[in-house]
Amino acid sequence: MVTLRSVASSAGAVFACLLFSFTAGCRTVEPVTVYPSFTVSPALAAKAPTQVAVLPVEDGTASKAATPYLVFLRQELQRQLVTRLYSPIHTPKVDASLRGSAVAQAANASGSVLDPTWLRQAAAATAEECTLAVRIDRWDESKLLINRRVSFQFQAALVDRSGDQLWFGTLAGEIKAGGAGAAPRDRNYMARSCGELAVRELLLRLPSPNRAPR
Repeated sequence: MVTLRSVASSAGAVFACLLFSFTAGCRTVEPVTVYPSFTVSPALAAKAPTQVAVLPVEDGTASKAATPYLVFLRQELQRQLVTRLYSPIHTPKVDASLRGSAVAQAANASGSVLDPTWLRQAAAATAEECTLAVRIDRWDESKLLINRRVSFQFQAALVDRSGDQLWFGTLAGEIKAGGAGAAPRDRNYMARSCGELAVRELLLRLPSPNRAPR
């Protein structure tokens, strides 16, 4: 004999099963997945620099895939450094300190902004409290039109005016355009959104300067 209780129990079981299947099928993938590896020197807290010269971002990818975004990424570094309590130096001043000097010639020879010798010379040329250098080792947009994601790897170093390292390391991962929200429709804006979020993740690993009296 079928009772109302047995029907309700069966219906409840079916509903629970459907709900579980729907939930599992709609499980969202994290919009940001990153793997940071950074070293912080005790000198960063001791010196507590705030004035920072941001060098031109380097495209270290084999295919130069990040080249269209280098100016944008440098601007994002400068903009977001403010949220980390740093004061970026105006780009024209930084570029003028490097232009037409032995530092600029050494850049062509070294092939990388992270070359220790060149970076030391660049830091001395800018003469600021600290200098930030960033190189893009991977920028893969092959999934951008499929799932709105970019795979990337950044290397970064913050040095004082003598060229001594204050903070350095690598950030790799995958980022969805728009983050947890909707992605832009245009491919270029999707890539820029990924770049903006990648810079944010990078600078979240940079300790803010110590505001305590020195």
